[in-house]
Amino acid sequence: MKYITKNLILFGIILAIYSVVFRFALSAALNAEKFSLSIVIGIIYGVMIFITAWNLGKAHSINKFIFDAGLGFHITTFIVWGIVSELWFILGYASKYESIKAVHYTLIFWGLGLLLHFFIYWRLKNKTIKGVMKSDIFE
Repeated sequence: MKYITKNLILFGIILAIYSVVFRFALSAALNAEKFSLSIVIGIIYGVMIFITAWNLGKAHSINKFIFDAGLGFHITTFIVWGIVSELWFILGYASKYESIKAVHYTLIFWGLGLLLHFFIYWRLKNKTIKGVMKSDIFE
């Protein structure tokens, strides 16, 4: 079975670009002490990720036989955002108002959400064929 498709790889690359731009914009806004702008930057970043994942996810699910409930995109987002955020601090680009602890706490809580998503996926996987409930197919 194909878990990684061209669309998922493309999403990872686009997400890495979005994440670097987001980190740059966030650090610049915080250095300029425009704290309310950081909320707007975060919202724009989230919306861009959602739209990109939605569009690439549609084609991704058509090319796959299994039902994954967006788990691949969720895992990709978690990994790419975590790597970019960690590297941002390691390379010393972070604002003086940013803390690596915020990244770590975000990854911990997001990881718990990811585990919940995996659990839901695991339960649904056995009950569906390509996203359609088996009971609806074999009645």
